[in-house]
Amino acid sequence: MYNRKILLAGILVFSLFTLAAQPFKLDLKKDAVIGGVLLSGEIFHNVYEFTASKERWDGTVYNKDDVNAFDRYFMHGYNKPLNAVGNVMMGVIPAGALVLNAIFIYKEYELTDLLTETIMAAETFLMAHTVPHVVKPLVSRVRPYNYYDAADNPEKNDWNHSFFSGHTTMAFAGATFGSYTFCKWFPDSKLKIPVIAISYSLATFTGISRLYAGCHFATDVLVGAAVGTAIGFFVPWLHRLSTKKTQIALLSNGVMVKKIL
Repeated sequence: MYNRKILLAGILVFSLFTLAAQPFKLDLKKDAVIGGVLLSGEIFHNVYEFTASKERWDGTVYNKDDVNAFDRYFMHGYNKPLNAVGNVMMGVIPAGALVLNAIFIYKEYELTDLLTETIMAAETFLMAHTVPHVVKPLVSRVRPYNYYDAADNPEKNDWNHSFFSGHTTMAFAGATFGSYTFCKWFPDSKLKIPVIAISYSLATFTGISRLYAGCHFATDVLVGAAVGTAIGFFVPWLHRLSTKKTQIALLSNGVMVKKIL
């Protein structure tokens, strides 16, 4: 009996702790709504791509004086290597964010948590892809390279789809999603600051590459960064609304007490 009391006292000292529930949870209804909205957006985008009458750029050089002073100051002609860099970075950042988190989650959490992260990432990146592509044809803004007389300007059917930058949207969505979820999954990790710094540095580099590639105006990039950041935060935040924290303590009489915070 004496030994049991000593054991319980020891357990009491070391078992008064707080166990945080998984920071994110899937919700069938919520995720079904998100999926439905995104699917509708993708259907709109694809129907437009196949049915809309698209006129290829005929080489007309537009007047720079028609561009507002802010965008005119930062605009550039077409740069093929930087355009390629932007294309690569648009995929690297979201993929890197998901892979990094997946590795750490796999080591410290359950497979169901890895599934949660993967589904949230899919929703985030699908939203980051859909939103700009729905807006672009509605705004129909001519790209900066159309204001320069250059033989290597790309003759594509998206020459008037400048607003707003999809590459920048995806990059900042990936940076924000990766940073936000990493900090929530691993709040005590020493890697939080490096993850945030590297993620946003790469996203910023992507936005700048789109600007200097002549594919977007400064306002296209800034709006893309803002929208991408909002999406990267909004989707995982939606999955935190139902999370709770359970405080557990083992009393000396052997009774376990739980308190939902």
